[in-house]
Amino acid sequence: MTSRSTVVRNDIDSVAEEVDRCKSVSDLVFLYGGVGPLHSDVTSAGVAKAFGVRLAPDEEFEEFLRHLIGDHCTGDRNELPSLEFYFAIGRIVFGKPGRVDAMAQLPEGITELLHHEKLPVPLIKCCNVIVLSATNATELEKQWDCLIELTESDGFLVTIESYSSKRLTTNLTDVETAQPLSKLCLEFPDLYIGCFRRSRQGPLVISFEGKDPSRVQAGVEALCKKFNAGAFSEVN
Repeated sequence: MTSRSTVVRNDIDSVAEEVDRCKSVSDLVFLYGGVGPLHSDVTSAGVAKAFGVRLAPDEEFEEFLRHLIGDHCTGDRNELPSLEFYFAIGRIVFGKPGRVDAMAQLPEGITELLHHEKLPVPLIKCCNVIVLSATNATELEKQWDCLIELTESDGFLVTIESYSSKRLTTNLTDVETAQPLSKLCLEFPDLYIGCFRRSRQGPLVISFEGKDPSRVQAGVEALCKKFNAGAFSEVN
C-alpha cells in the first residue's frame, strides 16, 4: 500500500527531510530521479544526510561505472563522457558532476547494490530506502519489474508484510457517510480507509486496506451495520 507520494525540490535538504520523514514510518521508501551527472542530481547526498552518514567511494560501484563508460572517456582516466552519452543510456549514472570516482560516492555503510541482468546499472538500497534511476515511465516500469523479480528470487523484502484490501461502492452521499466513516477510522486505527469517486455523479468508492485480513473484513462489516442492508456493494 502506498501511503504517501511526494515531489521534492532538487536540493539536498529537501530530499533529506522527506526521506527522514518517511523512512521511520514506512516499510519501504522509493525514490526516483535526481541520480544523473548534473549539479541538481542530489538524491544520493540527500539520502546520506537523512541517515546521518557521509557520501563515500563505493569500490564495487566505481568498477562498474568504469567498465560501463570507460571506452567513452578521453584524456584523464577519471574524465566523464559527454552528456549525450548519459542521455543515450537513460541517465543511469549516479553522483555529482565531475570525475568517475566522485560519481561512485554513495551513502557510507548502509548501501547495498541490487543487480539485475536486465538493468545497465544496479539499483541502490540504503536500509529501507531504494533509489531508482528512472527518468520516464518506461524506465520506471522496467526497473520496478526487475525489483519485483529480485524480491521473488532473493527475498530481500521478505520482511515486508503483504496488505489485504476490500472496496465497497454506495450511492449514499458524502454527507451521509462522513460522520460514520470518521468514527470508523477511530475504531480501526490500524486500517487505511479511503474514499473517492471516479466521476462527480458516480458512486462513492470506499476502500479498506490493512495488514490483517480479518481486521479489514471487520471494518467492512462494521460500516455495513451502520446503514440499512443493501446500502453497499463489494467490488474487486
